Amino acid sequence: MPLLIAVSGFKDSGKTTLAGALLKMLAERGLAVGFVKHCGEDVLSPPESDTGKMEALGARTVFWGRNGARMEFPFLKMDRNSIQALFAGDDIVLVEGGKDLPLPRIWVGDPRGLPAEVKGVFACYDRTSSAGDGSFLFSSGEESFLAEKILGYFHRAEGSSGAEVYVRGRKVPLKPFLARMLSGCLSGLLLPLKGMLSLREGVEIHLKRRQ
Repeated sequence: MPLLIAVSGFKDSGKTTLAGALLKMLAERGLAVGFVKHCGEDVLSPPESDTGKMEALGARTVFWGRNGARMEFPFLKMDRNSIQALFAGDDIVLVEGGKDLPLPRIWVGDPRGLPAEVKGVFACYDRTSSAGDGSFLFSSGEESFLAEKILGYFHRAEGSSGAEVYVRGRKVPLKPFLARMLSGCLSGLLLPLKGMLSLREGVEIHLKRRQ
């Protein structure tokens, strides 16, 4: 499943600009990346629209136009499991905002102004700072160093997550990418099922071939 990293900060602190720069650098390094932007506005189609009427019936809808398509998920609670299910198969997803989500976090702004209630900060990016320290504080022009720090975080997490496959009691060796892909795809299929609230403790699946 993908590694989720929050990019948090006050309004107009430069979160979107930083996220865009980091995503570009991570993609250039061969990673599959995703992006979630949180806002305080309504994002679904208006109730009187065609898609809005279908959503009122409880149906997930796709709005398809000339330049692409947009899928809408009414009443979806955006938590860690939901985001990982939506981005199954990706490597890293940056979540802009999300101060309340329990995620590893980059704080955008002066670290001296970091609110005490914001947790999980492993790096700060302050575009007004003259220079960073190369470890925790990064400034304008040092985005590539921050991207490398994220890569290191990703590679450490890569070895400790993913699906395990056993056939007749013997573990089948899987490459890390395939293990994460299987885990993400299965999470996306299982989480919408009734009564499936979390996969935090793991899940066992037994496949039996029909005779």
